[in-house]
Amino acid sequence: MSLRVRMLALIGLFLALLAGAGAAVMIANARDAVRAEMASALDLGIAVGRAEAGRDAAPDAAASLDRLGLRHLRFIAGAASAEPFGDHDAGHASAPGWFAALIGVAPQAQALTGPDGRVLLTVVAEPEDEVAEVWEDMRDLALAMLVAGLLLLGAAWVAVGRALAPLGRIEAAVQRLREGVYGPGPRDGLAGGGVPELARLGTGITALAEELAAAGRENRRLGQRLIEAQDRERRDIAREIHDELGAALFAIKVDAGRILRLSEEPKPEAFISERVEIAGRARAVLSMAADVHRLSRRILVRLRPALLDQLPLGEALSGLIDEWARREPEVCWSLDIAEDGAPDGIDGLDEVLSLTVFRLAQESLVNALRHARPTRVSVSVRRRTDRVEVMVVDDGPGFAEGPVLASDEAERGGLGISGMAERVRALGGTLSIGADGGQGTRVAASLPCVPAGLERVA
Repeated sequence: MSLRVRMLALIGLFLALLAGAGAAVMIANARDAVRAEMASALDLGIAVGRAEAGRDAAPDAAASLDRLGLRHLRFIAGAASAEPFGDHDAGHASAPGWFAALIGVAPQAQALTGPDGRVLLTVVAEPEDEVAEVWEDMRDLALAMLVAGLLLLGAAWVAVGRALAPLGRIEAAVQRLREGVYGPGPRDGLAGGGVPELARLGTGITALAEELAAAGRENRRLGQRLIEAQDRERRDIAREIHDELGAALFAIKVDAGRILRLSEEPKPEAFISERVEIAGRARAVLSMAADVHRLSRRILVRLRPALLDQLPLGEALSGLIDEWARREPEVCWSLDIAEDGAPDGIDGLDEVLSLTVFRLAQESLVNALRHARPTRVSVSVRRRTDRVEVMVVDDGPGFAEGPVLASDEAERGGLGISGMAERVRALGGTLSIGADGGQGTRVAASLPCVPAGLERVA
């Protein structure tokens, strides 16, 4: 049953109860009024009957009194019982029997006796005409109430239909949202039709549609940037393979070919010089092989840190700091790992979150050494119950004179900063990059801890 029909049924039930209560009150009042009318008519009939019977014309008294046409009264010569309903006023239709039973007023009779005790005249007060009048009044009132009730229900049908009309448009808007159409549609379509509650609901759905549309645009922009970053990364890797790895492999090929030719065609007169050349080219091959190995390791690290596949996150971060300490011994390095209220610590993070924390620390250290020329660099990772906080601070010039960059502003920076911002935003976290107390640079990120399998969401 629709809401419109339910509301009209409730209104109809209320009108029916109101009509029933009104009818009960009217019947009770009519019963008292008819009884009072019958008592008054009987008193009048007794007075008139005594006056007429006192003239010793009892046999003709009944006929003469009936000719007077006194309302509700009937006169019978001699003793007689009251008949339930005699002739009534022709101006009123008789009331139904069930209605007369509801009124419950029976005819009243009074016998008038002479001096000798003989019954001269019987006065009968009959309520039929009065009951018929009450019936006509209640019938007319019921008809008027029925017409008014039907008009009221019709007006309520139209009013409720107009009030609930926005629900259809709201349902259509929700269906568009389910289909992925985030356009708000007609501006007046969700206005609410003058109903404040529906207006608030329509405003909320419109705002939700706009937010979903903005989120869709942001997701498309983020996806495009991720694709661009992946393409740039692939181009860089391809360039390194072509320029460095390809050149190194070509040099190895040339030296190996020369060694092969020298070993296949030995010349006794040039044995010593050939051995020297073979040894030199072998050393060149070994050097090139070492360069290829370092280049391959660099490329693999860029693709995925091998430390995370071999060690927990805490030890991987410690290994990262130790590696930079060997490369830059003049810089003071520090690592602080704190675990507040998390039984499994940072080593219990899922794979995507662990990789993001490692990449944040790795990229921040690279940026610090590339741009800041610091003498002190500290890395802090704090695992809380619902989030992980990562902070990298250096004492170089950095952003000492500049403002703090939020996540959306950080995306407009270089490729490394943009990559960090996109990673953090994809996981629902926040990233800020700015000055640390007037000098140096502070990179701070807060990432929510979510169940494993986040890679499907990201």
